[in-house]
Amino acid sequence: MAQDIGGGKHRRADVNGHEIAYLEWGDASRPAMVLLHGLTGHAHTWDHMAPRLAERYHVFAPDQRGHGDSAHVATYATSDFVDDLRELVSKWRLDRFVLMGLSMGGHNALAYAAAFPEQLARLIVIDIPPRMDRTRAPNWEIISKLADTGHRRIDTLDDAMREARAGNAIAPDRNLRYRTEWNLRERAGGGMEWKYDPKTPALWEPEDLWPRMPRITPPTLLVRGGKTLVLPRDVADKMIDALPNAELVEVPESGHSVPTDRPEELTEIVLRWLPPEPRP
Repeated sequence: MAQDIGGGKHRRADVNGHEIAYLEWGDASRPAMVLLHGLTGHAHTWDHMAPRLAERYHVFAPDQRGHGDSAHVATYATSDFVDDLRELVSKWRLDRFVLMGLSMGGHNALAYAAAFPEQLARLIVIDIPPRMDRTRAPNWEIISKLADTGHRRIDTLDDAMREARAGNAIAPDRNLRYRTEWNLRERAGGGMEWKYDPKTPALWEPEDLWPRMPRITPPTLLVRGGKTLVLPRDVADKMIDALPNAELVEVPESGHSVPTDRPEELTEIVLRWLPPEPRP
């Protein structure tokens, strides 16, 4: 088992006929916050941030369908992720909450906010545009092949790290290693493999959310990594113009995966932007 620096409580719930694993931190009497990881990620993405956030919030972080320790399922459309979150919110008995998402999780957070703006006290979206053509991704051929062949065997953590580093040249080694450890499981017949469903990257169907942006009325913080290749600055500016109540902040020395690249800096940005803790 990977080292656990976050200290979240591991939970499970039946959601829309499949099992969702999630982490929980903090006092249930505090305002709620929900954290959504990115594509091929997992709930432990947030472990470097969650303990600080839990000083002010009751924090939940699910392994979204097809990721981490949650079930692999047949479909991965935006509406599927939104339906799962809606069911989790009901099971957690949340009335209003802060929602923060990275990458695919940020896209799902935008979709959820457009559908249920009255449920959100605040929205934080990290490094994702409202629309993506997945078939034009530079590695689409590899993604499509992975859906057919499944994950290959990984013999050592160092092998996994080399693969992870190829996709992230910026994250500190200790942060990337931690995230990578939590993304591995034992493979039948020996060795290890990635936890996420190999079909997920190919079957993820992000909807075009540009037409829904005016519906997203909660105060919104858009976070952009200064070195990202995913969210161009001009697109981020257009998002701020399209959202009714939004502001943009950049983390200059981060790439796309801001919670892994610069978690301490992101935590401070988020806590400064959120309302101060009520005085007793």
